[in-house]
Amino acid sequence: MLEDTFKNTAYRIESELGSGGGGVVYKAWHTRLQKYVVIKELKSSSAANIEAQRNEVDALKNVKSAYLPQVIDFISEGGRVFTVMEFVEGESLDKALERGQKFSQPQVVKWFLQLASALSVIHKKNICHRDIKPANIMLLPNGDVCLIDFNAALINGNDVRLISRSLGYASPEQYDIYEHYKNKRSAPIVYGSSSVMAETSNTFDGDKTELLTDSDKTELLKDSEKTELLSDSAALQAYDTEKTELVPTVTDDRIDWKRSDIYSLGAAMYHLLTGVKPPQKASELKPVSKLGHYSEGIVSIITQCTEIDPEKRFPSAQQLYNALADIRKLDTRWRVARLKMIAAGVILPLSFALFAGTTVFGYSTMAQEKEERYYSAVYEIVNGSDPQSSYNAALSMFWDRIDPYRAMTERLWNDGDIEACREYITENLGNIAEFQTVPEAQIDYGGIYYILGNTYYNNPGEPDYESAKSAFEIAVKYVKDEPIYYRDYAVSLARAGDINGAEDIISKVGSLGLDSESLDLLNGELSFAKRDYEQSVEYLVKVTVSGDEYMRYRAYHTMDEAYRLLGQTEKSIEILTDCLDKIPLNRVDEMKERLADSYASVEDYDSAIKLFEELNTGVPQFHIMQDLAILYQYTEQYEKTEALLEDMAEQFPDNYRVPMRQAYLEADKQSKLENDSRDYALTKMYYDSAAELYNKTVKPGEVDPEMQQLELIIGQLKENNWID
Repeated sequence: MLEDTFKNTAYRIESELGSGGGGVVYKAWHTRLQKYVVIKELKSSSAANIEAQRNEVDALKNVKSAYLPQVIDFISEGGRVFTVMEFVEGESLDKALERGQKFSQPQVVKWFLQLASALSVIHKKNICHRDIKPANIMLLPNGDVCLIDFNAALINGNDVRLISRSLGYASPEQYDIYEHYKNKRSAPIVYGSSSVMAETSNTFDGDKTELLTDSDKTELLKDSEKTELLSDSAALQAYDTEKTELVPTVTDDRIDWKRSDIYSLGAAMYHLLTGVKPPQKASELKPVSKLGHYSEGIVSIITQCTEIDPEKRFPSAQQLYNALADIRKLDTRWRVARLKMIAAGVILPLSFALFAGTTVFGYSTMAQEKEERYYSAVYEIVNGSDPQSSYNAALSMFWDRIDPYRAMTERLWNDGDIEACREYITENLGNIAEFQTVPEAQIDYGGIYYILGNTYYNNPGEPDYESAKSAFEIAVKYVKDEPIYYRDYAVSLARAGDINGAEDIISKVGSLGLDSESLDLLNGELSFAKRDYEQSVEYLVKVTVSGDEYMRYRAYHTMDEAYRLLGQTEKSIEILTDCLDKIPLNRVDEMKERLADSYASVEDYDSAIKLFEELNTGVPQFHIMQDLAILYQYTEQYEKTEALLEDMAEQFPDNYRVPMRQAYLEADKQSKLENDSRDYALTKMYYDSAAELYNKTVKPGEVDPEMQQLELIIGQLKENNWID
């Protein structure tokens, strides 16, 4: 029994995901890591090769990439061999292609870049994949991709039946093996040597081959064999052992597996970009440029990746990555614009004279170049080091387009400056209002309002759910097919107290294909709004394993609120500690602050102080410094309190709370002394300063309870003649 094999391990087997030529795949819960993993039992292997397989897994365990699943463990027990790998949520891209989904060039370039990065990482470890294809590329909930299935690193040989399932993506070198053996009575189906520690055994040794019957040969060519399903779950189909079993290494020198990987990656991107599956024979591959209108850069890169001659392909995955990172430099218009920019200082006067007599063709060329400069500036707003200059440049070229406004909104949001992002959007609402009637601009218009809604929802300190709701309502009005817009609209309705409205939205979003994690987030927020905090946590804990780190942040945040309301502060501490390396970097400080508050509430002041000290190392933030000063004073670290308050007085000279805190500190210090040694003169001085600032800044009708309490203390000191 498999359960017996894993009885005394950290793995709890939950279900069998599938089985096939490569072995059996199980879903399991890792009790120490508290997350799901995939356990794959490999086909039986000789004892001599088990150690080589273990070394291979050890090498894979050291591979770190956001676009690769983490290899966790290797288990050999009673002649059975298992690998353990991170469970990847999402959908394999072959399923999206099968249902006719189209992908834009920017999407494909983004994924191409991510996969080239992943390939570069494993190639540098001298590990090759050998079966890159859409079925082995997972589209994650956050829109990124992950390259899955490393069977080739563990099952070696030239299995013709397995190559057949990857025809079109297999390199010409692999296809040659298939062509050579598909009509023979025997074909190499070898399991053994490691891809890193390759042995020199003869792969065509009859002892390491299986006989292919006529049915076997026919089976090789069936489309159903290439696309067989593991289960109805898209996330589990990625672990289909039949579909994802990889072609093992040839032990002679005929194949450069790294360049073979590059071919397969290029072929997969060819399919995603054009929607046309590559033919089995590389010689029959139609040029990308014949299948649609694409930039010269992407055409050039895919063409080089899919060269028949391996020597003509990119020599390494790193060089492929570099080319993708600079893809616009492969575009003729970009190169021409660059050359003209360099030469501008020399030929500008002459150019002016020439342009004065330009033809219609000349004007057209200038217009193209202006478009190129414009979109380059828009790109730099989001990605460059000087977004403001790029923003000004884009608007100076085309003031009547929405792209610069959308780009600057995204830049400020991505930078994590929520208040600046909201301020920018609200200041420019008049400028973008005209775009709501321009059909091609409405998606960007709705996108800006979606980000505006998030700035209200995630407002530091006190969220503004009513304003968030209003902004999301506008977003879904102009973008009607984006599930996450409706998700966040429903959440804001629930938070604003409109339970019926939220439930109505939830009933509608199912048809938009909202993923299960988003539905769990919605239901968790709805339960929270209904004050069913335990039910809320049950939903939200599922979201904490989502591939979208922003959704994980949302789930942890609401779970913390629920635990606090349930009076379970220890649970808050547990989940807040767990979340710090699982949420966006720009939300970590906020959660550290919540964690510090939780520590303080259970009187673990040392842990709270440590966290606040970490938070107080960047740009001065008044509330962080004030909380730290209060903790220093409460633990009677008066010298630290005094130094911190003096620093605050320099940073925030107009804030009455600083001298108010100094007055409290002096009163506290004097109360520790004998009566005849007390002197409350500084207490009075700081109070007078605080009262003056307080009267200037506090709005009519507003009161600060701490100032009221300080006034009572000063009154008592006067009554007892400690001060005049």
